Amino acid sequence: MPSPAVFDLGDPGTRDVLGHSHWHPDVPGVAEVITGGSVRMECPGREPGAGVLLCGPLVVVGAEPGDVIVVDVLGVGRSGGVHDAGGHPGIIGCAPSDAVAVPGDARGRDVGGCLIAPLAAGSRLLLPVNVRGAKLSVGDLHFPVRGAYGCGDSGLPGWIDLRVNLTRRGVERFRVTGPMLMPDPSPRIA
Repeated sequence: MPSPAVFDLGDPGTRDVLGHSHWHPDVPGVAEVITGGSVRMECPGREPGAGVLLCGPLVVVGAEPGDVIVVDVLGVGRSGGVHDAGGHPGIIGCAPSDAVAVPGDARGRDVGGCLIAPLAAGSRLLLPVNVRGAKLSVGDLHFPVRGAYGCGDSGLPGWIDLRVNLTRRGVERFRVTGPMLMPDPSPRIA
């Protein structure tokens, strides 16, 4: 059974929710965020050799297919609240429109991942929305050794702070057909 993930939406309390291991439009949202809102997602780690464990999905209020969400990575840290300047998610994306369950690490070019670009604090990504609410998930957090952006280790438990903005009809207006990754141009490697 997956480990719990905690969502802190700025409320004094948090709630435990189970992580998920597959991308699918019917995975129910565990929390909501409005455009311009910020959220802390506490993600479980994964066992070595196991598949990616995602936390979420986070429902973006008002998001519809054809929209684009702009996601800013505000910070990443290890369990216990310790910030890690080089920490970054191994994978981040929105639910697919197909009703076929796809393992968390098998979406290829449909999602952002550290093998494409490490998305540490200060990074931004644009993600096309495929289903109502977008259903944003993130996971497989990496905390590389000092001076490097490693992606080879299994995902570790930790947290990621995100800000989410909604752009209506962004796919049509800006021709965003896949994730657009904008890593921090001056990363602060721990």
